Amino acid sequence: MLDVRLAIGGLFTIIGVLLIAHGVTVPVATEFPFNGQTISVNLNRDWGAVIFIFGALMLLLVRLENRAKKTGDEA
Repeated sequence: MLDVRLAIGGLFTIIGVLLIAHGVTVPVATEFPFNGQTISVNLNRDWGAVIFIFGALMLLLVRLENRAKKTGDEA
């Protein structure tokens, strides 16, 4: 049976990579005022990294569960 974490992990990993690539190649920074200064943040790159980490975590959980099932079958 297909684990839903595999599909979610793959989807979020791909979207994260695309957002990171877009944020790096087209550096559009959003500027926020903070303490009288302006801070520029590249939201595409930053949120792409967050989404990529979430997707990688989902794929890691699937892999760890499959590994635990394989070692449990051998015992």
